Amino acid sequence: MKERKLFQYFILTHWLFFAGTTLLDKLIPDVYPLWVGADFYTLFVKLFASLGMTNPILATAALSAVSIVEAASFVCFLLSLTLLIKSKKKSAEQWFSRGILLSLVLFSFFSIGDQVFGDRFTLLEHGIFWCILLVSWLVFLYFGNTDNHKIGLAPPRVLRTTIIAGIVLTVITSISLFQFSSNTWHTKNTSVAGVKISDSMYKFDFPFLGDKYTLENTLKNFKEDHPELRVNYIYTGPSELNTKKKTHMLLYIFTEKVKQ
Repeated sequence: MKERKLFQYFILTHWLFFAGTTLLDKLIPDVYPLWVGADFYTLFVKLFASLGMTNPILATAALSAVSIVEAASFVCFLLSLTLLIKSKKKSAEQWFSRGILLSLVLFSFFSIGDQVFGDRFTLLEHGIFWCILLVSWLVFLYFGNTDNHKIGLAPPRVLRTTIIAGIVLTVITSISLFQFSSNTWHTKNTSVAGVKISDSMYKFDFPFLGDKYTLENTLKNFKEDHPELRVNYIYTGPSELNTKKKTHMLLYIFTEKVKQ
């Protein structure tokens, strides 16, 4: 029993410090001796700006909501650890379950945001955290050795409904993907028409799936359409300018008139 309770202490301590340091990272976003914080406010502003939402109130509200949930999770883990020390096992499990539930909701919110903002790398990271939280909850209850926390299979009716819903969603998603592919694949080789910015500069907004063939065809057609111009420099716009979609690319061509 002592070993089981020790494992519970380890799990609780880990998530207590995790929630505490994550919340502290929101309060101290700058760099100090022995502390390198992340500027989440600037990150949230850029994420919302990528959707065309440039009002800083949105980023502030989202970050405040995240901080509130993280603070609530920290309090739940702290209460759970305190109750476990006092040997109030059932109450400790209840507060731990509440902290895990809040954390799961938070990482679900992050995962949805990753999909909306197109950040697939952090989507994997947040998905892993979600699974680890769930496993931690199950292991914590297992070592608690309580009989009122049993894990069973879903009833047959619920299981059939889940399978049918999964099949329907899979079919709908597949149709959407095939339709998107048929509507966008031709842009892979189609040249892009340039927009004249000044007498010597043209802007090209490359579409989704645009690659080297798109670039080659674009340059070829541009030279054919403008034989009086000579391309001096090709500049790719920085990521900050590509706020419309992360899969798009801005290209600028600087020219000069050919002397006759």
